[in-house]
Amino acid sequence: MGEPPKPPVTVPQIVLMSKEGIPADEIIEKMRESGTVYRLQASQLAQLKEQGVPDAVIDYMQQTYIDAVRRDQSLEDCDNWTLADDGFWYGGPWWW
Repeated sequence: MGEPPKPPVTVPQIVLMSKEGIPADEIIEKMRESGTVYRLQASQLAQLKEQGVPDAVIDYMQQTYIDAVRRDQSLEDCDNWTLADDGFWYGGPWWW
């Protein structure tokens, strides 16, 4: 039996880590380890930038979605995503 997935890294957690000055590469590593996939609207990406999230982190978040859809075209369908209480769409081991 495999190891259970690591808890997802939520967008509010990413904003908090950014405000706390955690380096972008450390934030990205936490997201990578969790397998969290982010489906973000352009306006949400802009808000993250305004809230101080580093460009590298925002780029990684966008890339998770692009990579997921490349692996499975059905992920373009909103029915395959979970809208969390924080107002963001997520995918990954916790949801798929």
